[in-house]
Amino acid sequence: MTARFAAGLALLVACAGTLAAEIALNPDHPERYLVQANDTLWDVASRFLQSPAQWSQVWYRNPALGNPDQIYPGDVLVLRRGGGGPRIELETAPAVPLSPVIRVTPLVREIPVIPADAIRAFLTRPRILDSSDVDALPYIVGFPDEHISGGAGYGIYARGVKEAKDSVLAVVRPGPAYRDGATEEVLGYEALYIGDAQVRSAGEPSALLLVRAEREAVIGDRLLAVEPQELTTSYTLHAPEKPLSGRIIGVLDGVTQIGQYQVIVLDRGGRDGLEVGHVLDIYREADMIKDYVAGGFGNVVETPPDWSGSLVVFRPFDRVSYALVMKAVKAMHIGDIVKSP
Repeated sequence: MTARFAAGLALLVACAGTLAAEIALNPDHPERYLVQANDTLWDVASRFLQSPAQWSQVWYRNPALGNPDQIYPGDVLVLRRGGGGPRIELETAPAVPLSPVIRVTPLVREIPVIPADAIRAFLTRPRILDSSDVDALPYIVGFPDEHISGGAGYGIYARGVKEAKDSVLAVVRPGPAYRDGATEEVLGYEALYIGDAQVRSAGEPSALLLVRAEREAVIGDRLLAVEPQELTTSYTLHAPEKPLSGRIIGVLDGVTQIGQYQVIVLDRGGRDGLEVGHVLDIYREADMIKDYVAGGFGNVVETPPDWSGSLVVFRPFDRVSYALVMKAVKAMHIGDIVKSP
């Protein structure tokens, strides 16, 4: 029993040492850092670590704090070292006697995990249509006065609407299919957001009013009932627990070049284990090059995958996910590989 216990203890120590060795600090890391108002959690993690995906392994969550998973401007982060590896924690001020006093301070929000402005529009609007329900959605069949399109303030006629009067539906335009990068399975369709329409009278067709429009609505655009949902905006950067690999299958809002702070679509989602806050690396697919030294027909070698940058998943659906490119060191393209860091 003693021998077994000693062996088990040695194994635990070895595992702890391996885990500590895996935490790679940024060579230029600070010992103390004052959090700024324009920081993001990615910025802070990148200051201390070579891989921000390891933030959850080094961030010390103090249960005595009101919001142990959140960081605020003005907080001082301190790098500690110990037998269990590096640890980053909040520097706490020494306790001092206080007298009762009324103090008015401005409301300070925690720093975002990633730039909020880059993803805000993708958090609240319908963007993915399931491959099984596109044809079943209500659609615009026409406009009053023989118009062929309409903007905000225009009336529309639609078929298939089941919602009651005064209900508000999103108007979307089905776009290209999102397909699995390996199997070509249809995972869904891009939904271009057009605007919002309010039901004025139910029937077949129903009469609606476009109360908001970012683009002109046309015949054939679909109507989608949007269920209120609470989207996660506070989370921690971390790597997937299990190895995961997929591909970039889309770039949103008609952009063709993929770079930093670009929203992209992945062919992996909740069913594959992706969740909010997951960090993945991006690789350009391996190339086949001819070996002219060896010579002969068919002498080719495969180059290793080329690391291009990193991303953070901010809105996973069932079969696809939205992610934001946080670091781009090389050009990226649809079809590039994403995998666990």
